[in-house]
Amino acid sequence: MDLGLKGKRVIVTGGSRGIGKAIIETLLAEGADVATCARGADTLNATLAIWRSQGARVYGEAIDVTHTSDYAQWFDNAVDFLGGLDIFISNVSTRIQSTGDQRWLDNFDVDFMQHVRASEMAISHLQKGSEPAFVFVSTIAAQMANIIPMEREYGAMKAALNAYASQLAHRLAADGVRSNIVSPGPIDFKGGFWDQVKQANPELYKRASEISALQRHGTAQEVANAVVFLASPAASYITGANLRIDGGALKQVN
Repeated sequence: MDLGLKGKRVIVTGGSRGIGKAIIETLLAEGADVATCARGADTLNATLAIWRSQGARVYGEAIDVTHTSDYAQWFDNAVDFLGGLDIFISNVSTRIQSTGDQRWLDNFDVDFMQHVRASEMAISHLQKGSEPAFVFVSTIAAQMANIIPMEREYGAMKAALNAYASQLAHRLAADGVRSNIVSPGPIDFKGGFWDQVKQANPELYKRASEISALQRHGTAQEVANAVVFLASPAASYITGANLRIDGGALKQVN
């Protein structure tokens, strides 16, 4: 299937590894131009160099997305590089190490507020874009009440993100801007959270794989395939959707 992404101008946050990297590589294979960001300069620059050596048109900067002024400057630079914006994929997240009230505040900033800031900056550009779309990378933790302690704050903030993304679908429908969500279950990729759990707590890793009807963790590429489809003109009649990519982990009727 031709997804209609050739020449599309796309921003993907958090693109140096894991799900974000897989999304970008899938977009590049479809002929899109991409801008991205990540916290780690070395990993990001090495990844950008590989993509450019393959002939990709791609731009990136190492920034902390919770630093509002830096984020805004990067966003402007990204749009300038692309010459406009057709698709915004809000993916970036990180594991919070703080505790108590500060943990809630840190999760609010990383897993909700920075998505909102960037999305509000993107709206005016998408309204002028070609077949414009948002895709937000959320989590099934946003829909789970029985949740591991380390994901309580994370799940709550992603639930807020789901509400915001759904509002955008209706708020911007008249402008032709679509907004969708993907909600991955446990996803295993090198250096990621579940890869670390696999090394440190194999029993927890095993239990997490068993909540899926498919009895395994997902891959970053499996998430990327869904994200890129929803972002593409091939999904032109889909907006306000939340697509679970969890191997059947959640058991309620969808």
